[in-house]
Amino acid sequence: MKKTTLIIFLLSLYFVGFAQKQTNTDSLNWKQYWKIKGRSYIHISQGAQMNWAKGGENLFSSLVKTNVFINYKQKNHWWENKIIWNYGFMLVNIPETSSSQYRKNDDVFDFNSSYGIKATKKLYYNAQLNFKTLFFPGYNYPNDSIMTAGFLSPAYIIFSLGMNYKPNDNFTLMLSPLTSKTTMVVKAKDVDETKYGIKKGERLYKEIGAYFKLSYKYKIAKNIETENKLTLFSNYEYKPQNIDLEFQSDINFKINKYVKAVFTIHFIYDDDQSIPVNEFVDGKYTTVSYTKGLQFQEKIMIGIGIDF
Repeated sequence: MKKTTLIIFLLSLYFVGFAQKQTNTDSLNWKQYWKIKGRSYIHISQGAQMNWAKGGENLFSSLVKTNVFINYKQKNHWWENKIIWNYGFMLVNIPETSSSQYRKNDDVFDFNSSYGIKATKKLYYNAQLNFKTLFFPGYNYPNDSIMTAGFLSPAYIIFSLGMNYKPNDNFTLMLSPLTSKTTMVVKAKDVDETKYGIKKGERLYKEIGAYFKLSYKYKIAKNIETENKLTLFSNYEYKPQNIDLEFQSDINFKINKYVKAVFTIHFIYDDDQSIPVNEFVDGKYTTVSYTKGLQFQEKIMIGIGIDF
């Protein structure tokens, strides 16, 4: 593993050095080659009732979603950077205590940087860095005394070297036979690191393997656009047949200049992550065991969106 890591490091120096040389050469024309854009989205849901015969509960939830793109393209090379930050919470009624509790329902920070040098008309030598984590504590609700996640706990760092098929700005397919993946849990005293594949008492888990990434955007109609991303990772040294998978699809609806709607589905399977199995025990929702499985999340959001 040490030799493979060294090879990846030396090759990354080549890519960084080449990028720096080209950037210095074209620094006077940066406005011609750089493009910066983004999208910020705010969604709020609220519902209240009193003496409602059919029953029900009060509801309040909020979600902030921000995407920022910083891209460079000139002649035979390109450099794309994307930052995603999502945070959402909801106010939940607790019947047992006749009180309310704020609970996090989304927390993502995702930074992706990809640099390519043209090999053929549509094929590029590619280096890619991805960093993903979260900021705020997460708990095994309804038990808010057991922290399941926190700042940099977990955090994932993936560095890949390979080839990228990029026929246009809306489609990219990358295959990397040399990829390092590092999982870390900084708050080991509060978060059980073994739930993320890290050995007890340690904070890091390093893997070397193969990486595949497919992303594409497609305009379905004038005001409807879909963005999709699929990533696969196989660990060369441990159970290479158990492939980690992540797929996300966003369908964006532009109602008018400011009002937008988003439908999102998100699947994750990570062979190193353990998922709690909850059952009712003595009338309480209790975690009885942990297992491996497919994680699923779905959201429909309507709110104010601003493109910049």
